[in-house]
Amino acid sequence: MIRGFVVTFGLFAASFALHVLGGATDQAWLFIIAVALIFTTATGFPAIMHAFAGRRARARNGRALWIVGGVTGVVLTSSALWAVNDRTFAFWQPPLALVCVAVVSAALWVVIRQKLGTHTPRVSSGGSKGASAASAR
Repeated sequence: MIRGFVVTFGLFAASFALHVLGGATDQAWLFIIAVALIFTTATGFPAIMHAFAGRRARARNGRALWIVGGVTGVVLTSSALWAVNDRTFAFWQPPLALVCVAVVSAALWVVIRQKLGTHTPRVSSGGSKGASAASAR
């Protein structure tokens, strides 16, 4: 769990440092890329943290990973929205951050699971094929 948090926060911090560098050197293209990376790592924090945590940590602390990652993602995303809003706090920032983190992390986790090969097939609630074939007779 700690590894996932440290790696993911490191990615966010590196994106933040890149945005400072882009702003300080007046390189708009670097600044824009860095801001995109900031929003990606902030809104995708839970899914990215989950992926870097490792299989054993996911099996042992799956729910805690999502909670810690989700809270961190909402805080970082709210902070990024605060910065975009001319460093002014607005009532809509935390709710929007919550929605953004939920949507982006869910979509990102689908992609990550496919890449990691951890996709587990869903079992239909209607029972197995054999059972429905037997009941049809």
